[in-house]
Amino acid sequence: MQERAAASCWAIKKAEPGSQDGLYWLQTPALIAPQRFYCDMTTDGGGWVLVGRGREGWKFHHGGQGTPGEILNNPAGTGAFKPAALPGDTVNGLLNGERVDALADGIRIRRARNATGTAWQEVRWKPSRLKDWSWTFDAGHPLSSVAFDGSRASGTTRDAGSNSGERRLTTYGWDRHGWQKGFAYGSAVRDGSNSATSYLWELANENSAIPFTQVFIRPTITSADFPKIPADGLPASTAKPLVANRTTATPWGVTGVVGGGTGEQNIEVQSLAVHGDTIYVGGKFEYVQRGADGPRTRQPYLAAFDVNTGEWREGFRPELNGQVWDIQVAGDRIVAGGEFTGGLVALNPETGAVAPGWKATVSHTGNPALVRTLDREGDWIYVGGQFNRIGGGSPETGPITLSRAARVRVSDGKPDGTWKPSFDGVPIELDATPDRVYFGGHFSTAVGAPARKVAVIGTTSPPTRIPGLKDQEWVPSTSTTQKQYRQIIREFGDRVWMGGSQHDFQMYTKDGFERVRGNITVQGGDFQSAVELNGIVYASCHCGDFVYNDASNYPNPTGWSNAHQIVFIGAWDAETGEYLPNFAPVLGSRAGNGPWELVTDDNGCLWFGGDMNRGAGGSWLGGFGRLCGTDSTAPGKPGDLRLSGTALTWSPATDNSGPVRYEVLKDDRVIATVTGTSYTVEAGATGRYLVRAIDGSGNRSATVAAAAVPVRDSFVVKSTTWRYAHDGVDLGTAWRAPGFDDSAWSSGPGELGFGDGDEATVILAGPTPRPMTAYFRAEFEVADPPAYRELLVELVRDDGAVVYLNGVEVGRSNLPEGEIAYGVPALTGLQDRADERTLIAFQAPPDLLVAGRNTIAVQVHQANAWSADLSFSLTLTGTR
Repeated sequence: MQERAAASCWAIKKAEPGSQDGLYWLQTPALIAPQRFYCDMTTDGGGWVLVGRGREGWKFHHGGQGTPGEILNNPAGTGAFKPAALPGDTVNGLLNGERVDALADGIRIRRARNATGTAWQEVRWKPSRLKDWSWTFDAGHPLSSVAFDGSRASGTTRDAGSNSGERRLTTYGWDRHGWQKGFAYGSAVRDGSNSATSYLWELANENSAIPFTQVFIRPTITSADFPKIPADGLPASTAKPLVANRTTATPWGVTGVVGGGTGEQNIEVQSLAVHGDTIYVGGKFEYVQRGADGPRTRQPYLAAFDVNTGEWREGFRPELNGQVWDIQVAGDRIVAGGEFTGGLVALNPETGAVAPGWKATVSHTGNPALVRTLDREGDWIYVGGQFNRIGGGSPETGPITLSRAARVRVSDGKPDGTWKPSFDGVPIELDATPDRVYFGGHFSTAVGAPARKVAVIGTTSPPTRIPGLKDQEWVPSTSTTQKQYRQIIREFGDRVWMGGSQHDFQMYTKDGFERVRGNITVQGGDFQSAVELNGIVYASCHCGDFVYNDASNYPNPTGWSNAHQIVFIGAWDAETGEYLPNFAPVLGSRAGNGPWELVTDDNGCLWFGGDMNRGAGGSWLGGFGRLCGTDSTAPGKPGDLRLSGTALTWSPATDNSGPVRYEVLKDDRVIATVTGTSYTVEAGATGRYLVRAIDGSGNRSATVAAAAVPVRDSFVVKSTTWRYAHDGVDLGTAWRAPGFDDSAWSSGPGELGFGDGDEATVILAGPTPRPMTAYFRAEFEVADPPAYRELLVELVRDDGAVVYLNGVEVGRSNLPEGEIAYGVPALTGLQDRADERTLIAFQAPPDLLVAGRNTIAVQVHQANAWSADLSFSLTLTGTR
């Protein structure tokens, strides 16, 4: 059952050696809630957990494949031929922080050896460097060892072994296999077919059969430490706010390329900008079109659409005669830059007409002029491109001579003649901030100094390079300088991200421009645009295979820590630079050029534009599309949690996304996940129960106030051994303290006393007159004092007594008020046996407890020195 989930299959096998293959509940702190898994308890000592199985058609994606239920219900057999794999996050949860390359038994691959599935091969992979799980086996993770049925070999997860038969394993797709992936044999294994019942698959007798395969790991976790839940419960938590992997419908798009042509210079969309409820789309497109087969209208280079509905804004009809490379919002105007006449234009955002009172134009004395990149910061729009003259303003001023970069006033387009950085090549991208402007492109000098494709220039006049930066020490992915050009350079928080040619995307510090992390994509993959949304950096590229994280060098990445799938757009944590493989959008590109612009809107959507032609489910895209935010709002918390007998009940939670499930927590962990509003606890169970709601996106509510089944710990019991003194010596007050040396005292278990015949330890009574006071001390251990909310003392005394905990009085019975000295008599002499045996109960403050050793001390007083009996016993119970 869920409540008794184990830390691993291995832990179950060790605790119960007779365990058989089958389904078991497992739980680690990283998994959070108990889940069922299939455990192989037979092979090589057992304890293996099945993480994936199937024949041909493996996707090798981090998000897994199929459903976990498919693995549970069909771990093997012909019904398991359709691949199913646990999500990578679930596999990491099973590892609970253990590195994949630290698994003693590596990754186990069990492959069918014949078409009937009656013979099997055991393969072991031992990754040489892999922290977190990656399903991207076809990316070629390095292996420190490979074994086929115990025989050693070498290779990677893409291609292991060296012969053409059974001692070969490849995971990549190829044309004669119909690009189907799996755990294929070498070319000499030719017994496969495309029969639905054959354990060896081939498309059409092409050899290198793909067998039915199971993938196992064996974490040897025997126990797990769950974090303590605070007294006031757990707060709400939300999932990483990634945008969705599936596109949101856009009924309109842009199609055609003016003048035709191929390559990156001739694609539909190069620029996007959001202004209010409108998104502006610029590029080299010729038409706006409704749907794949709908009507189209010629509206080249620049168009507008409703950002909420995606409908075309038919009233926005600018007239331009060349490609639009970039768009910026400038107050109540839209400023576009590109290859049209003048290179810059300000437009009315409603009609597309040229806006009065604003003018800026660029020109070049030797080449066609163009504006490639724009960015607004404060009162200025910064401009980069191919030009050496710029004029404008209202009234218009004559042209200023400069080289490929300038800034113009937002209000009227007038260029700033005092800020003239010079470049010897075209800037492709710039990002302006209040104190600096980042440039990336084809140049090799900037502001009169060497600048290898990157420059960071101050915004004060005259422009100078920002001092103290290592921007010229950035790490390229290739030694060929002309291929190091940058197409992205953006500041997000205290990080600078840049990427471009030769497939790299890197993160640097803002303050020193020191490299933090890098990524390389293979195959295909120059990076083209980046944007930040909700703490996540999205970057686009013309890529469709793998991104190698923490990598350098192209085309053969080195130093990488992991590899994952990337399809045109990837996601990274903006602060740490960690790649987020759960973002894996479903996109298609007409010519493979991918998105060249990324922007966000106020709805939390990520818009992308390029030569994009396909979205989720094969839906049509016309050059651009959007991926909107997933639910990242926690449900409301349940209410009215009650425990009556074994029935734990609560009132429903509310959520903005639909039905929720509920996680039941006990003490320090989740013990069950249910769909209703009740749970039956085990009879006789003790502990503290909490409940929270969880929605379909993994957002969790705060826990509802705890319902506790009290846990009582006995610190002192009736039979506890006490040290005692009954010799007529007045010990004052020092004897009560925890550090008092009582080693010379007598000792014995409770009950202690004389004269009644029921004592476990008889104290020497002595002649009359007898001592008026007997002293008792005992010690006990407490591991976690703050966990206790009650302390109950139950005392038997004849005649009176005072009780001290760690030197502080916590209760007295049958004694007067004030300081109790040695000779003070009890208020009354107890003559009735029932009175002598009555339990005197009182609460002690639990905050008197200390971690480790505690001392309880009791002084018992007689009513007079001629008393014929004395009785003492005590129990101390703590309640959590």
